[in-house]
Amino acid sequence: MAATVEISVPDTLIKALGGQPEELPRQSLEALIVQAYRKGQITHAQVGELLGLDRCGTDGFLKNAQAFRPHENEEFSSDIERLREISK
Repeated sequence: MAATVEISVPDTLIKALGGQPEELPRQSLEALIVQAYRKGQITHAQVGELLGLDRCGTDGFLKNAQAFRPHENEEFSSDIERLREISK
């Protein structure tokens, strides 16, 4: 099930975004997805599913959006350390 949300966007914001009004639904969806990902409310896989992207496309989308979770670097470093210990 999907919800439809209607918002009124001032012309000045549309101009500042440099886009066309017909692009706003997708841009709004992407912004909501980025925020949900940053907060840890959705996973990488869910981002891809919601946007219809494969894994590489999802990686690129999140990188371009600078959508990093607060503890992502720490988790990555911890994972690397565990892999090093396993490979010994």
